[in-house]
Amino acid sequence: MRVQAAVDHLAGLAERWSKAKAPAATSDGATVFHLNEPEVYGLLAALGLKHGSCVFLGADGDPAVWAAEACRLADAEGRLVLKLVGRDILHKTEAGGVRILHLDPGAAAAELEAAGRDLLETARQRGVGGVEGLIAAAFVPHAPNRPGQEVLLTLRQDPGFGPCVVIGVGGTLTEWHGAAATLILPAAGLEAAAVERALRGHPKLSLLVKPSRLYPEPPFDLAELAAAACALAALGVAAGPGGAFPWTLEELEINPAVAGPDGLTALDGVARVSRRKWPVRTRSLERVKVLMDPRSAVVFGVSAKGRNPGRIILDNLRHSRAVAAERLYVVHPTQTEIGGVPCFPDIASLPERCDLAVIALPAAEAVTAVAELVEHDRAAAIILNPGGFAEAGRADLAASIEGALARGQARAGGGPVLVGGNCLGIVSRERYNTFFLPEYKLPFRSGRGGNLALVSQSGAYLVTFISNFDGVIEPRCSVSFGNQMDLTVSDFLAHYLAEPSVNVFACYVEGFRDGDGARFLEQARLARSRGLRVVIFKAGRTALGAQAAASHTASLAGDYAVARACLEDAGVTVADSLDEFEDLIRTFTLLADRPPHGSRVGIISNAGFECSTVTDELGGLELARLDEAACAVLDGVLPVFAHRQNPVDATPIADSKAFAACCAAILACPEVDVAIFSAVPVTGAMDTLPADPAGMHPEDIAGPDSLPSLMLRGIEASPKPAVVVVDSGDIYQPLRRRFEEAGVPVFRKIDRAARALAAYCRGREGDR
Repeated sequence: MRVQAAVDHLAGLAERWSKAKAPAATSDGATVFHLNEPEVYGLLAALGLKHGSCVFLGADGDPAVWAAEACRLADAEGRLVLKLVGRDILHKTEAGGVRILHLDPGAAAAELEAAGRDLLETARQRGVGGVEGLIAAAFVPHAPNRPGQEVLLTLRQDPGFGPCVVIGVGGTLTEWHGAAATLILPAAGLEAAAVERALRGHPKLSLLVKPSRLYPEPPFDLAELAAAACALAALGVAAGPGGAFPWTLEELEINPAVAGPDGLTALDGVARVSRRKWPVRTRSLERVKVLMDPRSAVVFGVSAKGRNPGRIILDNLRHSRAVAAERLYVVHPTQTEIGGVPCFPDIASLPERCDLAVIALPAAEAVTAVAELVEHDRAAAIILNPGGFAEAGRADLAASIEGALARGQARAGGGPVLVGGNCLGIVSRERYNTFFLPEYKLPFRSGRGGNLALVSQSGAYLVTFISNFDGVIEPRCSVSFGNQMDLTVSDFLAHYLAEPSVNVFACYVEGFRDGDGARFLEQARLARSRGLRVVIFKAGRTALGAQAAASHTASLAGDYAVARACLEDAGVTVADSLDEFEDLIRTFTLLADRPPHGSRVGIISNAGFECSTVTDELGGLELARLDEAACAVLDGVLPVFAHRQNPVDATPIADSKAFAACCAAILACPEVDVAIFSAVPVTGAMDTLPADPAGMHPEDIAGPDSLPSLMLRGIEASPKPAVVVVDSGDIYQPLRRRFEEAGVPVFRKIDRAARALAAYCRGREGDR
């Protein structure tokens, strides 16, 4: 009821604004109104949140009457707060628009009236624009500019993900403490218990709600603060860009709120309202399925003379297993055949509706090709390779393509779905390849990874991944989705939710289309419930520009911070770097059939620095206690001076058999759930090199008694997840390869191994 009352109140304000004045327009074209402080207080009151008592003097008000009424709000010491009011004045303190008065009881009204006139004149002299009047507010006792006394509460609408609530240090200390003293909570389904847990566990904001040396009694009531956050969240959902309400409450910021005599009390506030709504987009997942496994295809932009991108795509499709040779076509204005593939002069003359059309034409010509494919219903799915659309300043070309697709998808039977533009294409494992790269430059050699779907907004990133993991991980699919004119990252996640062979979905994303982040979160939660792991690297971490926030929140909760909070709340594993992204893909993909049953880790190395370093990077892993049986094996094979407690330091003296025996004993220990095995291979005690044809050394990693052979026998005999570290130079690349080809994740550094294994355990434990 409170939320509906607030929505109704907001609707009334918005309608009055739209009739009273010409609305302001933001840079993205959305119509926006700002609320002034009295209007914010009215909205908070409708929502059931408290604000300080105040009296407003507008342009038509009588200063004498206002002053007489406001003086009754002064406390026993005559204190009263005087503030400028203006919906465009976002930082009153910085504008000199806040004064704390100490009124003489005998002349309070006159003093207040004079102070008000002086404040207005001072604002005029300083050039403060948009002044609408004055507020005289009761002084709420608190200690400003002291940590723990003031709190920031903000509702914010992210363009892609929708509403979230931001809690932070309030008052003039907001920027001082910055994002480190900020908590971002996705609004959808937010519950008080989750807010309370997050506040209690926050390294800085816990000062607000837990006893401390500074505050033996917490400054704020935890339940009340959590309830206020949930109220803002509920309003954000009801008045969000995805709801039926015709307006969107873009932002509502309370700064500061304090713990007053009557509880949590707002002392200032700003808000923005717009007409922005998420577009309604419907894409056929059945056609996405056809896209990933087409039986017929047509290519545009094929050169009859040279190997341009279109010709390379055609050659790759000629060698595909999915597309039958007799159902592969080219549209070319003059040729009858190219490379043995029949050509047709135009789209209308194609002999059938193809499952797939690949367009490798310049942007302007591509617009015409898409429109005709839609008009003549000659493709179920389209891959649009070229760039030169919105990313190059030609939003008009992108709009033309999107309009054509929308018309096709709205008709009976639907129209084609489209990947791109500005994309490299798709490689579907053992099915087809539409990358415009020759296979001799980017071979797809078989490897593990049939359980991995890899999608990327950057085609170049796909190329580097495929090349770096050649022969080790070959994804089920590699999708470059580019500008997301039609199909988005969430469409591909939705598709692979229905593909039981895929249990790892990894994506490199630079941005989400409006509203598509929220859809991605829905799909991610569903994926988590079905045991599918979603890993993401989100590029573009610049804080949101000032035009998208009313006050402090832009710098505290930029796009990346909001995206990360929303994604992690949905169970997505977010990588901090590209190295970590690939560590996570490697671990999740290769260990997918070895679910952990806990987070107790057994670790062995032959280097003391690794044993010391790894304990600082456990990331939630717990060091397991080795049982008597494991200790007996260690005692029997390790040098007397070796460290036998977990993590075990075998020392460089341990040979291959001893080290492998220790690994097997650690895996066999009932107290161990997962394991990290690291042997610096330069020691002369271990067989870690491939055989030398010149006979310069006796080692051979292919031999049955070599270190990798012995270790792999122990790893393969156990169902527990284990990772290996090989921290040495290029001559040990064959050693790494031996483990990788056996499906064991290999790392160059032990700290990276620990972090990736910890993330794997966190996710899999959450599935149970």
